[in-house]
Amino acid sequence: MLPKKQRPKSRNSGPGCNSKMAEYTRDDELFASLALIKSKGMGPRTWKKILDSYQTPAHAIASSKKWKGAGLVRINQAEAFDSRSWESQVLAEIKTIHDKSYDYILWSDPEYPEKLKQISDPPLLLYYRGDISLLKNYGLAVVGSRQSSGYGQEMASTICRKISCFGITIISGFAYGIDRQAHMASVDNSGSTIAVLGTGIDLIYPGMNKDLWIKVADKGLIITEFFPGTKPDARNFPYRNRIISGLSLGVLVIQSAIKSGSMITATLALEQNKEVFAVPGAVTMENYDGCNYLIKQGAHLVQGPDDIMEILAPLVKVSEKNQVSLQENDKTEVSPVKIPEGLTPDEMLLLEKLKSKEQVHIDELTNELDWSSQKVSQMLVVLEIKGLVKRKPGMYYSIKR
Repeated sequence: MLPKKQRPKSRNSGPGCNSKMAEYTRDDELFASLALIKSKGMGPRTWKKILDSYQTPAHAIASSKKWKGAGLVRINQAEAFDSRSWESQVLAEIKTIHDKSYDYILWSDPEYPEKLKQISDPPLLLYYRGDISLLKNYGLAVVGSRQSSGYGQEMASTICRKISCFGITIISGFAYGIDRQAHMASVDNSGSTIAVLGTGIDLIYPGMNKDLWIKVADKGLIITEFFPGTKPDARNFPYRNRIISGLSLGVLVIQSAIKSGSMITATLALEQNKEVFAVPGAVTMENYDGCNYLIKQGAHLVQGPDDIMEILAPLVKVSEKNQVSLQENDKTEVSPVKIPEGLTPDEMLLLEKLKSKEQVHIDELTNELDWSSQKVSQMLVVLEIKGLVKRKPGMYYSIKR
């Protein structure tokens, strides 16, 4: 806790207060959050273990002597915290935050998004510029290559413009290429966007995104967990990526190599039980092998914004106008199915099974056809690429009518 001369008094009396649980001030919570962040040997997963047992960081550090016995920290972590070697740095950072009037939200603040509290490695503190209420919105993360092609940028712009019309916030990492197109398409279309940085809130990186910074700070939200002044470092960006995926309902990957930050974000999304979408590319197209790999592994194939909204619409509240639009689209898709020529016997058999019902679970197809799950999955991907099959939430599939 704060030294006595700086520590605000706890408020543990008054209407609605629990007399058995001290109520801490926001300054107490800031001090406690920074103490956990700066204590050597701890990271986001350790913070989560501690906060699963305590109400807030301030409550947690007030009981720090109990951590080791409860199995929340290792011996070296407990010793590092108890040494208070972090205290001078914490007090210096608090002074900087107050002197420069940086805006921030804490784990204990009502504005802190519940979505981030659910991931296994949440940030304790977020610095921000812009409209903090956007953290409560439904979001779609959009990531991809910095060296994107014209096709990739066009897909990012088209999809993000349409998705933002449904009131869904576009979330990305403020990099050049696909990230930039995603942010721009949203703010230029009167939509909302969140930029998650891998640097301090006071740095514009890359510098060529200065125009975008101004737009997002004015019409959207910029956030980071890194202290002001933190410069770009490759180690920071995987930490940033978990926030991008954590805030979203799903992650859309557009133009990505197998080994890339975008693939890290997609992997994090899967770990967080989020939907993963990918735009396919020809095998000869540069930087699309990551997207094609994700689709082979079961990611939703995306050829346009409607493919995403089919999955997200049941999860979000869309406007009445757009709800009617979706319903009308559904009505147009119940026309009789004509199976095209030129398919293999197995493809035709699979489509016949899908014809008989509105939607079929992949396990049911596996059982009815007496095929291996791998064969069914691969064939569904092929038919999806051919535009004959749609994948729906929960591993259900339907025929395109």
